[in-house]
Amino acid sequence: MATETGKESEFTLEAPWISVSPAGLWEVQRRWTEERKKGDDTPLLGSVCKIRVSLKNHTEQNTQTQNPNEPEPAVGDDSDIPVTQHPRSQDSVLQVPLDRWVLLRMGEGQCDIVESCLEGMRAGESCEFTVRAYRGDSKLVSSDGTQSEKTEEEGQCFSLHLHSFTPGQESWQMTPAEKWAWVQSHKQRGSQRFGKGDIWGAAQSYCCAVKLIISLKGHTRGKEEDQKEVDKGEDPDKETDLTTQDDKGKEDGEKEVKATQSCLIPTEEEYRTMKTELHSNLSLCQLKLGQPAKARASSTKATALDPTSVKAWYRLGQACMQLGDFGEARQAFSKVLQLQPDSASARTALKQVNAKAKELDSKLGQRLSKMFS
Repeated sequence: MATETGKESEFTLEAPWISVSPAGLWEVQRRWTEERKKGDDTPLLGSVCKIRVSLKNHTEQNTQTQNPNEPEPAVGDDSDIPVTQHPRSQDSVLQVPLDRWVLLRMGEGQCDIVESCLEGMRAGESCEFTVRAYRGDSKLVSSDGTQSEKTEEEGQCFSLHLHSFTPGQESWQMTPAEKWAWVQSHKQRGSQRFGKGDIWGAAQSYCCAVKLIISLKGHTRGKEEDQKEVDKGEDPDKETDLTTQDDKGKEDGEKEVKATQSCLIPTEEEYRTMKTELHSNLSLCQLKLGQPAKARASSTKATALDPTSVKAWYRLGQACMQLGDFGEARQAFSKVLQLQPDSASARTALKQVNAKAKELDSKLGQRLSKMFS
């Protein structure tokens, strides 16, 4: 998302950025229509924000219908406030209800457009943002493989008011256990969205998970760490008369907390498995979105992490076949059959690759024959 480059004054227009919704990519541009408030507190990852979004031409009318004598209560400091998950739809640019106060948790991707606009905002501030169809994304590929034209629009202008929000964290402030929890939630959300046909939303969730899991490298726990924690238990021979029952209970509590926190951190094997699945799932989304080059890059990373991942090899083969790299596609599908000899889909794909490669060689031969005849 773009950040302010000029003086914080009214009518400050920011550079546009690209956000995602179930219908695809959108160009978003924010502007400030009133003097900025002072302070350093802004919504961060995990912050629960109380917001209201309205179409610009409806804002004045809706404001007049509200009772000014009934102030809205602010959200507290409790980060566990329940947040309603609103249905996501390709028929709507924004994925939050309009003209009423709603709670949105930063980082969950309920509405990437609104979340990106909330970055850098302070409690009590309002802004306007315009959403236009991204011109570089005029065609989309749906889950059934068909292409559809994306309607070019003049753009819609919305107003966004941030009433209040709970504290959040920057990713670098998180413990490994907190990062791992976010990675798991992103992956689960991505799977749910993919199952509902929200391919863009699924890809966004997997991308968020990948960005976080990269920072966990070197922060995993070893296979023997849990056993070491058990072995660090009390030695009766070292207990003295000066050790009180309270001290002993305190030590036991600290050990229990430490052991619990350790269990929330992934092992190296869990880390690599998760990272493999994320890259593999992301490659499938990219294939369905008509991005074979990106799909090849993602599936290649997955096969490097786990050379036995059948899904990753198969998706690598699909990506290479779409790119016309029949040699690498043949190798990928052959690897699938090596790992899973009874894979009918891999055998069919391998036949398709060989047929296309033969057809290409035939056409090339005909062209060369005409050139030198």
